[in-house]
Amino acid sequence: MSDGRINSPAANVCEFRKRVASDEKLQKEVSKAVGDGTWDPAALIKIGEANDLSFTSDDLVNNLFSEDDELSDFELEMVAAGCVIGEAHNKGTI
Repeated sequence: MSDGRINSPAANVCEFRKRVASDEKLQKEVSKAVGDGTWDPAALIKIGEANDLSFTSDDLVNNLFSEDDELSDFELEMVAAGCVIGEAHNKGTI
């Protein structure tokens, strides 16, 4: 994949996760959208789009942590915020 584009939203979320895990600049950008037990899915979507990855908040909720491998400390912080997005998703606010 020379241009970094992936067609499947689920695959885009997995690729986003991999890129964030290996790129300190992306981690800093994502950290601004995730923290204090909350996260901003719209900001994560914009970060993804800026990196040629298209996905929705539903795609994030359904696919961000679907892999079976171990989570990094950074991803654990995102999981802690995930309970808030999950609740907001269930209420239809995102």
